[in-house]
Amino acid sequence: MRTTPALQQVPRAAAALALLLALAMVEQGFSLFQRDLAFTAAETEVSFWGQGDYQPTVEKREWVGQQLGELLAESPGNPEYQLLAASYYAWQAWWTDDPELEQQYTQKGQQARELARQSRPAYVYNEAGETEQPD
Repeated sequence: MRTTPALQQVPRAAAALALLLALAMVEQGFSLFQRDLAFTAAETEVSFWGQGDYQPTVEKREWVGQQLGELLAESPGNPEYQLLAASYYAWQAWWTDDPELEQQYTQKGQQARELARQSRPAYVYNEAGETEQPD
């Protein structure tokens, strides 16, 4: 039995589609892996701030800020990124000598902490912004 040329194209089209989907999944996995590495590096750096005699250089602080900016641009609702941002802003507020900057950093830190809290799926928030246990 002979198949028509149109039917012969179906397996090729399906294979091409499967290949495209596989490549998209690989790209997405690679992107997630890169974000995880960047997050872990930034989180580790911030975890050492204030420990013993360690004080990060201005360059290290700027690097962490850049990493956080990129992470939050990619995934603004990630609660782990938001908690890291809250810690970062708290430290920035601590180090600055400018009262206005200190207030700005403090507000940004509070906003990040609130976004992290709201991103947790284990809680339901009512109209007043208070947490309620889900049914």
